[in-house]
Amino acid sequence: MEIIFRGAALEVGRSCIEVKTDKSKILLDCGVKLGKDIEYPLLDNSIKDIDKVFVSHAHLDHSGSLPILFSKRIDVPIITTELTKKLVKVLLKDMIRISETENRKIPYNYHDIKETMRYTIPLGYKEKKYYKDFSYELFSAGHIPGSASILLNYENGKNILYTGDIKLRNTRLTKGADLSYTKDDINVLIIESTYGNSIHPDRKAVELSFIQKIKEVLFRGGVALIPVFAVDRAQEIALILNDYDINAPIYMDGMAVEVTKLMLKYRDMLNEANQLEKALENIKLIEKSEDRVKAVENLSKNGGVVITTAGMLDGGPILYYLKLFMHDPKNALLLTGYQVRDSNGRHLIETGKLFIEKEEIKPNLEVCLYNFSCHAGMDELHEIIKKVNPELLIIQHGEEVQATILRNWALEHGFDAITPKLGDKIRI
Repeated sequence: MEIIFRGAALEVGRSCIEVKTDKSKILLDCGVKLGKDIEYPLLDNSIKDIDKVFVSHAHLDHSGSLPILFSKRIDVPIITTELTKKLVKVLLKDMIRISETENRKIPYNYHDIKETMRYTIPLGYKEKKYYKDFSYELFSAGHIPGSASILLNYENGKNILYTGDIKLRNTRLTKGADLSYTKDDINVLIIESTYGNSIHPDRKAVELSFIQKIKEVLFRGGVALIPVFAVDRAQEIALILNDYDINAPIYMDGMAVEVTKLMLKYRDMLNEANQLEKALENIKLIEKSEDRVKAVENLSKNGGVVITTAGMLDGGPILYYLKLFMHDPKNALLLTGYQVRDSNGRHLIETGKLFIEKEEIKPNLEVCLYNFSCHAGMDELHEIIKKVNPELLIIQHGEEVQATILRNWALEHGFDAITPKLGDKIRI
């Protein structure tokens, strides 16, 4: 059998891995790499006879290229959890809306998204299914609500575990990953390495530092702008602000509003569903343009907090708020998530400047970065690898430094570990 890396090899973004045998051919994820330009997986004509696509979770770097398959008339079943299916639909539609607003061309349309949803088959955790020469099973990955690791058991005796994005420790929003698959012999472990070189700081300490900064900004009459990923980070931040009783207007804007309401329909996949519901009651939701105008008027007079997309400053309402509030030093921009290479957020961290409407600008507000990651830290990755104890460890979904450091650790601990490059083919 052969594993082909069509994306996320020595990079974060456009996750897409092909697993091929003489009897079957599947894809693990099919995402995009967001940044100044959108990058797609290597999807050539050889994927025309693909049998199934397995989607680990809804984030666009794992799902954003699915409609390309249907634009190519490849009507393939897509397997994922029910919540992931619902979230993918929201995210894909938003991607088209943003591309139209920013005059970006993307290789699919609303019809292709409709077909993507029509061919997506929800599957519960631990519901084992069989197809041709393999069985497949989903396990909670603890990354975001609905996320899954994918276990493939082939009749040739090879068992493959694809973690997708994974998190072992509980967060306010999600419970840690289910590793019950470690009872089986797993030959090949395909693991993410986003934080393959670093251990996350104590989350409680990060929360306290984050809240203290917000209180400082509010005390000086400023506006705290919090760019978030619509799926996971927006809800995590809402939970934190609710727990610490921030005495100021809190607004939620962008796709985060729709996603939060959707998640509350899947309470069994949330760690603190009741608290999230309570948090939402105390937040002013921006659902139409008039709401945004009123919010800006109030923020300009009294200060407050804005939770809004996009988390890496590449489009979304955050740029609207930045244009209005970035010139006053009493305001602050509080980054809460991973900033991919070539993203606007990464550019801001590295240069102190960001792009708004293609113009590079140096903002005058305070900029802070907080680690609220829903990815496994280096210690968690080590723990997963040791528990799975694979014959072959394949490290992907990480920039070269992170992937290489994780590989070196694995080699030192006796694992056969590789870091494939884009387009590499591995025979096992």
